[in-house]
Parts: sequence; structure tokens; C-alpha cells
Amino acid sequence: MRPEPWPGPQTIVSATLANGLRVWVYENHESATVALDATLWGGSVHEPPTQAGLANLTARLLRRGTLRLSYDALNEILDGLAASLGFSCGRHATGFEAYCLAEDFPTVLALAVECLLEPAFAPDQFALVQAQILAEHRQRRYNTGAQAWRGFREAVFGDHAYGRPISGGEDTVSGLTPQDVEAFYRRTIGPQGGVLVIVGAVRADEAIQQVEALLGGWNPSVSLDDPEPPSPMSASAPLVTRVTLDDKSQSDLVLGWLGPSRRHPDFFPTRVANAILGEFGLGGRLGANVRERRGLAYAIGSDLETNLQAGTWSVSAGVHPAHVEQAVAAILDECERMRQEPVEPAELADVQAYLTGSLPIRLETNAQIADYLGAMAWYDLGMDYLLRYREFVYAVGREDVLRMAQTYLNPERYVLAVAGP
Repeated sequence: MRPEPWPGPQTIVSATLANGLRVWVYENHESATVALDATLWGGSVHEPPTQAGLANLTARLLRRGTLRLSYDALNEILDGLAASLGFSCGRHATGFEAYCLAEDFPTVLALAVECLLEPAFAPDQFALVQAQILAEHRQRRYNTGAQAWRGFREAVFGDHAYGRPISGGEDTVSGLTPQDVEAFYRRTIGPQGGVLVIVGAVRADEAIQQVEALLGGWNPSVSLDDPEPPSPMSASAPLVTRVTLDDKSQSDLVLGWLGPSRRHPDFFPTRVANAILGEFGLGGRLGANVRERRGLAYAIGSDLETNLQAGTWSVSAGVHPAHVEQAVAAILDECERMRQEPVEPAELADVQAYLTGSLPIRLETNAQIADYLGAMAWYDLGMDYLLRYREFVYAVGREDVLRMAQTYLNPERYVLAVAGP
């Protein structure tokens, strides 16, 4: 475990290439490994609704071979180095993560860049990945948790791109072609505004020079238009959606609200409030009262999911089908208690100690540090974010927790999605 101080302005070396790509390097020679984390514009919000899942399919194909290397040849090289490389996409971005021994960093960086700049999009790999995604969709049809979450997001975000699954739907994915993938890649993915984070046993100046040599000349013509932020929920009453899966013995439910974006000033107050409600210990107040004391849920917890434009604050639970209504009532009772009663000082202190005390565990490896630094750069949180993390958490007072509950946990205008028999 690395001691403090955490990475900050004095230890993170940064540079911006002429094409707009930002590079952050944090030297950590305690482990002879290197982690890479890249985030580039071009995610699911940039695909047409009729082609939902296109960004996800494109990202997965970036790892399936280059103009020079087949998928098998690429795997053979990475396996021989005991290195890993994977591409993925989110709502707004496509990126990659890589991990390797320090001595192999130049090779793995070059392979990642080759996948990014020279993807083959081979027809056989396209057909295989498309079939895999469709199989995953068919499996999720019968997963109560997946169906509840899908129904919840669709209800919260409506027609907004955030309401569509990143993986799309069976109907939209089945209609995609290799030409669609190629066109999306050319239209959306580029370096401007992107971030590449490197953490590990490297020299920062040398790492930046290597990135410049490989990516400095990359300057494609891309065209991106983000959608308008999601509209506030307009329903004047609870919005309930149900998915019936008759052969299941458990129901899953998701109950929640539209939440703040990652950059919103409410983020840390809601982060603390959420830990109190359904995260701290074995599920916070929800775990203690809904599951343990009342026995209404097999598992329960709350989650604050944030993004660039908006987020959700939700409670999810697995319950016996006969207990769904009771569980919903008990969840709303706990949310109402959050709205009516200021948190006790001791409970707040325990949660703040949990949030700050667990940070070292979340920063034990180079890959974990790279993940944090990537988020810090992408969301413009500042290089001093980790140094100020404790300050941010302890700045949240009892009145802030109460205000967040009263602002977001509206008992009259929630969304509830239930999937089960």
C-alpha cells in the first residue's frame, strides 16, 4: 500500500500534444509494472437511436486485430508478455486500459496505439463480436436484475441517450454492419480533449516522448454533438414499470431518482448521504432495517451513479415476490427518515471515516491509481483532487445530508422498476 501523499500537482507530470490529447504520468517505482488508462470522446450518446449499441460494438472490435496483426497474433504477443489490453466504451467516451511489466511498456503502448489507429474491423471478427453481443442480450432477457435496471433507466431518462443501454438492443445491434462501425469510428474517435494516463515504473519525460512519437501525428477529422442534458422528471406521481418473468423465484427492484452530474457541487454531499442510506457497512440503513431487522430483502443497497450530464440516485434490492410492496414501503420509509431527521453526529463521523479510510485500499495498485487519475482528468476535477479528498468528505455537515435527501429523495415522484414473477 502506497503511503501518503497521494498523486498531486507536484508529482503528476502533464503535457498536451498539438492534437489536443492530454497526457498525465505518475511515476511509481514501488512496483515494476505500468498501467495505462485512455479516455477519448466517442460514446453511446454519439450514435443514432436506430443504431443503439454501435459505439459498444466499435470499441470491442478495436481489440480484435489490426491491419498488421490478426486477433490471434495480437493475443499471442500480449500473452507472451503477460500483459493485458482491453477497449470499452461508456456514455460519452471510448478508451482502453493496459497493464504490463515496466520493461514491456514501449511494446504494449505501441500495440494499444496500433489497435486504436489501425483497426482491421475484419468481417469475420465483426460477425463473431456481433453474435456475442446478441447472445448477451438474450441472456439478459431472463435476468431479473438486468431487466429491472433497464426499466429504471428508461423511465428516468425517457428519450434521452442515457436511457438506452450502452450495449443497445437486439433489434438495433442485429442490423449493424461493418460499414456502420467504420463510419462511426471515423466520425467520432479522435484525440482532441482526450486523456492518456500512465502510472508506474517509468520516467515521465521518456513516457511522454514515446506517446508523442506514436500519437502526435494523429489528427483525424471528427464531428461530435452531445445531446442536451436530461430533463427533470416531470411526473407528478410515482412512475412504476414492471417486467414479468414467470419462471423466476425472486424479484429484483430498482427505486430511485434523477441525480447530480459528476461535476455538480452536490456530488460530495450526495456521496456521503448515499453511504449513510445504503452503502456503509452491510448496506447502510437499508441493510440494517429493510434486510436485517425486517427480513424483506435478500440483498439491498443504494448507489450514486454519475456522468457528465446527470446521474441517478437509486436503491436496488432482491426480494421474494410476495414481499415487493412491503419492501418498497420500507425503502421509502428509510428515505423519508433521511428527509426528516438530521443524521446523528456519530453516524456521520463513522461514514466519513469509512469513505476516507477506504481510499488507500482503492489506490493499492498502479491500475487503480491510473483509473482514479483518468477520472480526475476526464471530469476536470483537478490534480489536487486526491490531496483534497479528505477535505471534501469532511466538509459535508449534517445539514448538507438533510438538504440532499430533501432535494433528491422525493417520495411523491420516484421511479420504480420491478422484474420478476
